[in-house]
Amino acid sequence: MAICVIKRTTQLGPQFVLTPERYNPKRRMSLSDENDGILLSEIIALENDIVASKKDSSAWYQINTSDAMGGYLRIPQNPGQLNSNKKILKSGDVIISRLRPYLRQVAYVDSDSTAPLCASTEFYVLRARNKESIAFLVPFLLSEAVQTVFANSVEGSQHPRFKEEDILNLVVPSQLFEERDKISQDICTAIHQYRAYEKSLGTAIAHVNEIMPA
Repeated sequence: MAICVIKRTTQLGPQFVLTPERYNPKRRMSLSDENDGILLSEIIALENDIVASKKDSSAWYQINTSDAMGGYLRIPQNPGQLNSNKKILKSGDVIISRLRPYLRQVAYVDSDSTAPLCASTEFYVLRARNKESIAFLVPFLLSEAVQTVFANSVEGSQHPRFKEEDILNLVVPSQLFEERDKISQDICTAIHQYRAYEKSLGTAIAHVNEIMPA
């Protein structure tokens, strides 16, 4: 004879999650035997170094989610004091917003500024476990397969987010991992060229402003 026990959801504990999104099979990547891979958690660690606004009065370059778009990081022109807790960034990190992943807010941190760099706590900060570049993860995180995983992983209706486990359980295909050095170099070259374009454009706009009548 089976015994049925009825409990409130508050009595189940944090390990019991009843949201249907948690059990969506599309939340995990599936690779064929011919295209196996390596877990992302073996390549990177998620960093959570926090700088507290109430304890730090120094100037920081602060990255908001809107500053990371499609692989490129927009760095503010001027540093400022913190008005909320932030995550500390280092050059070579890759960041991705956990909020509304369909906005594709992914970027490679290429800053070599003298002022420290920090980001919204909505970002996951990916840092290499060794000294190799992980710039190749930018197109990986923006790929259709990974974006599908994120789309099926978000929980919450008003502020849909995916969890740490969803990104750590991603699988990097072996071919991509073998080509990582070349792809990383291509990404860094593209970012450098774009920053040079931004600088030239800014100089040109400033020159035209001097010519134009007030």
